[in-house]
Amino acid sequence: MFRVCALRIDMKKYRYFCSAFLILAAALWSGKVFPDILDEPWGQGYRESENINIKNVNGKLYAYIVLLFNENPHFVNLIQKDSIPPKIIGNSGFHLSAYKSYLRSMLEPQIENIASAMLEIYLDPDHYTEAQLLYFEKLLTRYNIVLKFSKDTNIGGKRIILDYCIYGKKTEILVKHPFIDFPYKIYNIRPYIYYDEFSTTSSTFYYDMIYINMDEVRNDSIIAAHIMSGKNVDSLFFVGSRVTEDIKFCLKKAFNSKSNIRDEIWETFVIHELTHKMINNRYNYYDQVNGEELSLVSTIYARPFLGLSVMYSYLTYNSINPHRIAATNFVRFVAEKSGKKEIAVNPSLVKTLPESQIKQLARDYFFLIERKLK
Repeated sequence: MFRVCALRIDMKKYRYFCSAFLILAAALWSGKVFPDILDEPWGQGYRESENINIKNVNGKLYAYIVLLFNENPHFVNLIQKDSIPPKIIGNSGFHLSAYKSYLRSMLEPQIENIASAMLEIYLDPDHYTEAQLLYFEKLLTRYNIVLKFSKDTNIGGKRIILDYCIYGKKTEILVKHPFIDFPYKIYNIRPYIYYDEFSTTSSTFYYDMIYINMDEVRNDSIIAAHIMSGKNVDSLFFVGSRVTEDIKFCLKKAFNSKSNIRDEIWETFVIHELTHKMINNRYNYYDQVNGEELSLVSTIYARPFLGLSVMYSYLTYNSINPHRIAATNFVRFVAEKSGKKEIAVNPSLVKTLPESQIKQLARDYFFLIERKLK
């Protein structure tokens, strides 16, 4: 689902499908050697999603809000099969009739009040101010419903529509990007049910949200922990690429015995996606290679050797794609600016440069590319 770089999905399928197996294998292989990765609560406000069922009262409210505003019965039928049969979906006003029936079945007064307000917003949009709509947006987050109201400009703003409506929880991102200040809050969305668009880590289609797939974070964290413990990881995939000697070297340099591996890898994911979010929001720019270049060097500057481990993964992708091109372009830049031309034909030498020089080169390349976007 990655908007900036559609090819990214293909590479990350390695990680997505092997995550569950790797986590189980790690537990069987080494018992509880890595409790910080497998057992402890998620830190930094991004703990794993609770096992919340859409069939509870909050989930049902969510499903009927989607039905009301989007005329989409999918989630209602997910709760109870054929609750809204296909034969009536084409009927005018079917969604209103079904929503009103849902209201009449209410047993929880608090939920009923919110559901009634949603119907009033839908039927009488002119009655509600922006401040009132914002109030309901915030209120609904308490019920695991993350939505955004907007006026439908196609019909003169006379109808309120949903920019998005997600059953889950959003958490404010507190990680600071090394080069970018956001004048507004960015959130990490943690969906409680499956959505196609939230299958792999991405900057999402939404202005103020990114999505970090915690299975991907955990997969890469376990690999790093195994490397630190001297275990064989040659058959495993880190950031979509089989683990190489360069990746091992960089991960060993990136962490020490006191490192919280999972937190640092999670923050690297966040910085990567924040970079894409900046490119999308600030410049309305979607060039895949430039996007990956900026994201890569942002992570290298923030955590040089962890970022380089990602670079070496990109360099060993089998296909020519934006990630591999971005990494290759940065290697050529390093070779030119460092005066070590041999780096261009032997990228392994990048990791031998002083950390301060690696950071400076990453910074210089970031601003070189960003200037092209303005």
